[in-house]
Amino acid sequence: MAVRAAAFAAVLALVAGPALALDPGVASGTFKGDAGTIELRHAVALSQDNAEGLLDDGPQVRLVLSQEEVPPEALYGVVFPPVTGLARKQAVHGIMLEFAPKAPTQMHMVILAKPDDPQATLTNGSLSNSEGLFKRFQVSGGRVSGAYESDGMTFTFDAPLATDPVQADLKGPAAAASEPVKALIARAEAIVRGDLAGALAVSAESSNLRNVPPDQFKQAAPMGREMLKQLKVTKRVVIREHTAVVFGAEHGSFSTLVREGGAWKVAD
Repeated sequence: MAVRAAAFAAVLALVAGPALALDPGVASGTFKGDAGTIELRHAVALSQDNAEGLLDDGPQVRLVLSQEEVPPEALYGVVFPPVTGLARKQAVHGIMLEFAPKAPTQMHMVILAKPDDPQATLTNGSLSNSEGLFKRFQVSGGRVSGAYESDGMTFTFDAPLATDPVQADLKGPAAAASEPVKALIARAEAIVRGDLAGALAVSAESSNLRNVPPDQFKQAAPMGREMLKQLKVTKRVVIREHTAVVFGAEHGSFSTLVREGGAWKVAD
C-alpha cells in the first residue's frame, strides 16, 4: 500500500508540476490616463535584490498590471526592462509599479503606452502616502497581492514573484574578459564604424538604439570611441541568470544587458 501511495504521489507531482510552473498572475481593475482607459487583467511580478546597488530605495518589487498577458522575463533588468519596449510597440498596455516589498509608502509608476514622440521616454511619476499606498497588501509564500484605489486607478492583483538570481560578481581582469563586456565592445566598435545594422545585431529588442534615426547614428562615432575607452577599464560585472550590469571606470557609469536567444544583447 505504501509503495502504491508513493507512486500515486509521484504521478500527482508530475501532473501538477507544469500547472504550478505556468501559474499566471491575475489583476482586476482599470487605469485612466491620457491614452484612455486601460483594462488591467493580468499581473506579473519580479523580486529585485539590489545586488548591484543601483536601486534608489534598495530591494524592490517590480509589478506589471496589464491588459495583455506579459511573461516574467519582460520585467528583468535594473533599468529599461523589455516590457517598456513592448509598450512602445503597442504590444502591451498597462502600468509598471516599483515599490519596497514591506509596507510600501511610495512607488514609482511607468505608464505602459506608446508616447507620441518615438524618442520620448514613457510617461512616469511617483506616488506616496505616509500611511501606506495600498488598501490591502501582502508578500508571502513567494507571491505578492494587494488592492489599490485612487482617482483614475483602481485595481486588485495577485501574482507569483519571479527572481533573476546572481550567477557571478566579477571584478578586474575577469570582468574585462566577460561575455557581457565583449558584447558592449562589439556594439561600440559598430558605432565607431557607423554600422547601424552591426550595432543593432548586438542590441536587445528593448534598446533605445532602435529608436535613433540613421542620420543621428552616423554622428555617434565619438561616443563609440569613448565607450571603448571606458570598457578597457571595466570595474565590475554582475551577471544574473537573464541580465547583466557592467560598471565603467567613471563613478555612476554602467551599462545593462539581457540574454536573448542565448546571447548577451545590450539593453541600453
